[in-house]
Amino acid sequence: GKTLWIGIVGLPYRMLVPFIAATVITGGVYLYLSKTYLGRAILAVSQDRVALQLMGADPIKVKQWAFGIGIATAVVAGALLITIHPVEPSVGRLYIGRVFAIVILGGMGSINGTFFAALMIGIAESLIATFIGPSWAPAAAYGILLLTLAVRPQGLFGRA
Repeated sequence: GKTLWIGIVGLPYRMLVPFIAATVITGGVYLYLSKTYLGRAILAVSQDRVALQLMGADPIKVKQWAFGIGIATAVVAGALLITIHPVEPSVGRLYIGRVFAIVILGGMGSINGTFFAALMIGIAESLIATFIGPSWAPAAAYGILLLTLAVRPQGLFGRA
């Protein structure tokens, strides 16, 4: 396949396109949740359903919208994933542990934290695979997670 070279770093297009698409989608979801009425209602329903109801929003409809957004992002993630791996029913099982570590590391409820935790773990895995060996790369996520939980149990960007 084709590769984009930036200095001595080679980025295969089959990995670069999903990265760019995921970054754009994450930014879009973040802006939607932080700048629109429905987005703020989605954030509010997770904290105080009764207060949201008193503000005039229907919590059930808000949860349905949140579920729909979650399904849409999962569909796009699956479509992007098949550019990297062959399609099979259990294609996501390779990533479930890393995803869990990324969400905990970034802090529950922190989109920015999750994004930066994903970047940090991805870079750490690449460096470990390059300099130590590819078989050690998956351990990076768990090692970083354990170190972070020992020092800061709420995650790097989580609220105490």
